[in-house]
Amino acid sequence: MTIAVTGPFASGKSTFVRMLGDLGAETHSADEIVHSLLRQNEEAISDISERFGAEVLGDEGVDRKALGRVVFADPAKLAELEKILHPLVHDETDRLVSYSCSEVFVVEIPLLFEAGRGEDFDRTVAVVVPEDRRKEWAAERGVDEAALRAIEGRQLPSEEKARRANVVVQNDGGPDRLKEQAEELWAEILGEKSSEGGGGQEA
Repeated sequence: MTIAVTGPFASGKSTFVRMLGDLGAETHSADEIVHSLLRQNEEAISDISERFGAEVLGDEGVDRKALGRVVFADPAKLAELEKILHPLVHDETDRLVSYSCSEVFVVEIPLLFEAGRGEDFDRTVAVVVPEDRRKEWAAERGVDEAALRAIEGRQLPSEEKARRANVVVQNDGGPDRLKEQAEELWAEILGEKSSEGGGGQEA
């Protein structure tokens, strides 16, 4: 079973995915894939340096901080970067799925629905969080309100992500409540897989 977890910035997506990993899922994130592409993928490094200049290159591939200074202040440039990276992330995610030996494969994709990938997975999960808490968590990461608005400008509203997802996780409690929801989803997944495996047998 393949599961994609999405949600707005600073909603607790990564924590929820990590909890599913602790329960036995194989887990990945689109951000980790992007970081790997920027370090190692010759096509990505070449296309990005050609478009944004050699100043975005570092000792090991693309310097993410230097690239961020160029694109995050300019929505058009950010869109160009995403046009370069999204197909590569798509292909790498599919490759990881194809090579996975795990019964449950989970990947965190912040722009899941925006990239048109919602139908590519067996199940989609949206993690949502109260707005005041999300701003507080964003600030703890050093992201001010202006930067947060820029990030949000690339994403569907939280309510729309929740509407499109198969499962909605409300991150409005503490870690224990989030873990409880991860365990509930895990039990549901195992129940489905058990019924698939046991279907057709008669007592």
